[in-house]
Amino acid sequence: MKKLMLILPAVLILGACQAGEQSTETAKTAKTAKTAKTATQSTTTQRTSNDGSKTSAFQTTAKITTESTELKSSRQSESLSESSATDKKQLSAFDQLKEKYPSTPMPQTIPVFTGKLNISAAETKQGFSILYYDLLQSYDLNAKELKQQPLLASYLYQYGFASSQEAINALRPITLDTNGRKVDLGYNITAYQQGAAGSSILQWQEGNWCIRVRASNIEGQDPVPLAKEIVAYLERVSLPAPEKYGKITVEMNDTTDQATQISWQEPRNVYTVTHKDPLSALKMAVSMNHF
Repeated sequence: MKKLMLILPAVLILGACQAGEQSTETAKTAKTAKTAKTATQSTTTQRTSNDGSKTSAFQTTAKITTESTELKSSRQSESLSESSATDKKQLSAFDQLKEKYPSTPMPQTIPVFTGKLNISAAETKQGFSILYYDLLQSYDLNAKELKQQPLLASYLYQYGFASSQEAINALRPITLDTNGRKVDLGYNITAYQQGAAGSSILQWQEGNWCIRVRASNIEGQDPVPLAKEIVAYLERVSLPAPEKYGKITVEMNDTTDQATQISWQEPRNVYTVTHKDPLSALKMAVSMNHF
């Protein structure tokens, strides 16, 4: 009985120890589980944070890419607009004239001396008028800067006459006077020379063209060398063919754009080109052959 009483406390103490150990183990297990859960939650939170950062970064990158594309597109559009404006600005006044009046007959060659060809043009009541300038700078067609500038040449197109004769009358024809002194101009062309009021006038006929060169005796001018130069040039080229009448007048003592005038009728239309220089005026007229 005494032994039993000694054993019983020992068993109770052992059980208490085992229970304490189990409680400690349980606490450790719970703590470990809690730590693992916390770690898992932390990892999940970190992953979520990382995923959010990645999503945010992707969205930012996409936004930047979109803005970059839009900016590039805008710049390309601006570049095309500027290029178009530049191309238009680079068109010469002559190209602008042809673009604006593609079906209107006009000289295709306008010789200039030293500067840039500038042009103003306008439709008239019965035709079309063009003024040409030889300036140091190029301007657009009909630029305001051309006002009051000296003229180099001109062109006048008149149409809609009632008859061929009315068109011829508008030219104010000159009559060839064969009573003067004969002058051989070469190429089987004979001119007739006579003096009048301080001038020396030389006239001749080529086909339907009547040609007159007037020189100033006061200035000591001789019309023959220039007349021979004109004849030689006309042997190499062809003037437009008048239906019935055309005339060329050269005033050697005139320094304006009206110094040389070339006019012809075909058939109820009248064309007139003028230029300071005789051969340049001829080149203008010759360049109209394809109309």
